[in-house]
Parts: sequence; C-alpha cells; structure tokens
Amino acid sequence: MSELIHQLWDSTQETVSGLGQAEPESLIALIELRDQVLRYAQEQTVLTEDEKRMLQQIGEFDAVIVERMQQLRDEASNQIQKIRKTRMQKQVYEKAYDYGSFFVDRRK
Repeated sequence: MSELIHQLWDSTQETVSGLGQAEPESLIALIELRDQVLRYAQEQTVLTEDEKRMLQQIGEFDAVIVERMQQLRDEASNQIQKIRKTRMQKQVYEKAYDYGSFFVDRRK
C-alpha cells in the first residue's frame, strides 16, 4: 500500500507543479490512480499514520486540480460552441439543392 500511496504522491506533485500545462490525459491518469488507492484503502482496515498523513496532504491539492479540470472543461465547451456556430452559419449560406433534377440551358 505504501508504494501505491507514494506513487500517487509523486504523480500528484508532478501534476500540481505543471498544472497550467496539464493535459486532460494526465489528469485522467491521476484520477485513475487515486481510484486505485481509494479502493485499496477501503479494503484495508489499518493504515499507518504516515499513510494517513500522505493521503491528507494529497487531498489538500483537490481544489487546485478540480479548478484546472473545470478550466479544461470550459475550454472544450467553448470550442464545441464555436464549431456549432460555424456549422449553423455555413448551413445558412448553403442552399439546399434537389440533386434529383438538373437545368439545361440551350443557346439559340
């Protein structure tokens, strides 16, 4: 257990130190590692004081990490809105043609 907690500690420290440039994939990996640690901690009845202290310190970074995740969510939402707006504008300028018919112009 201690090795898994240390791995989570290192990963959390690395993520928080580069949080401004953190990609969604690194945050997902951190969340998955946290899930593993939580599942393991729930199975264990006894955690050492050192492990409890480390888990508490890791939990203190939650607000910072959640804020970055919300920023990424907002950026993605804005991009999706821009794409939708562009599609709507494009549809307005494109005419709906009936491809089943055609027009022939003859010279006199």
